[in-house]
Amino acid sequence: MAAAIHFEPEEAARFIGYFPCRGSERMRLFRHIARNFTREESYFWREHSRLFVKGPIHLGRFERYLSMFNWLGLRILGKRKVRELLDFENVEAQRDYFDQHIDSKNIRFIFNLAFHPKIYKNRGMDAQGLRFSGERNIAAFFFGRFRSFCTSTLARENYFLQLSLFNRILFKEALPEYLMEPGIHLLRARKDQLTFNKDDISEHILKYPEGYFNKYALSNIGDWISKEEYFNLMRNIGDKAPGESKILLRYIHYPHSLPENLRDTIHVNSSVADVLESMDRYPFYSLIPMYIQRTSGNNEGPRNI
Repeated sequence: MAAAIHFEPEEAARFIGYFPCRGSERMRLFRHIARNFTREESYFWREHSRLFVKGPIHLGRFERYLSMFNWLGLRILGKRKVRELLDFENVEAQRDYFDQHIDSKNIRFIFNLAFHPKIYKNRGMDAQGLRFSGERNIAAFFFGRFRSFCTSTLARENYFLQLSLFNRILFKEALPEYLMEPGIHLLRARKDQLTFNKDDISEHILKYPEGYFNKYALSNIGDWISKEEYFNLMRNIGDKAPGESKILLRYIHYPHSLPENLRDTIHVNSSVADVLESMDRYPFYSLIPMYIQRTSGNNEGPRNI
């Protein structure tokens, strides 16, 4: 956020890791924005300066794991062949090209290797995140989602795809919205409305009055927590959220059901799920959009969480 606020978009993109940049240059940029940090923030980032070698965007656990196999796939296919996926102007052509030139026994072998349970567990994903994966073929699942990744949206405009395949963004028009017009101006204008909290989300919700939050983006938290913890979270949302609030839940492995006593309050919007999934630029998750249908509750001062 600090990079997007203080630097020009392309400079911010280099610092974050969307574009190539030397580690020494990232450290120079860090020293510039660190002037606005608290002493604690500045100390934290200096202690983690390794993040500036490749760029923070590349240091996620899953991203680092996949990069171990990414070079092998590019070597087998050839960078030029993969790069041609970004030249099409419609997803139908991308889909045909993927099926004819990228899908192969060798690529499927890489997926079988990368997502073999004995290799993937504790390397690509913390074991707790696989607690609900069951006995299904994880490699086949991820290959199917990878095909969607390459064919559901225009590759030329998908920064997730370009980062995953080439470890960088190749086209400026693919930069995230917060580094392009009008997103960067909205971010700068509203930066004082953004706060960051390290807290248990279920307990955090209870610290605010009823109606304070009216949108909840829960990522795939259900893959990581128990059924009882999930039920408790949804009960807290049901108790606190005003009518017409929106909830978006993702999952890879397991969609927890709603508690019985909330099924008349929290409703799943399946038709919206189909629309959102068709537009998702990182379609490795299934989506569950929900909304709260009730007329009571304090709607004053709704905010996002």
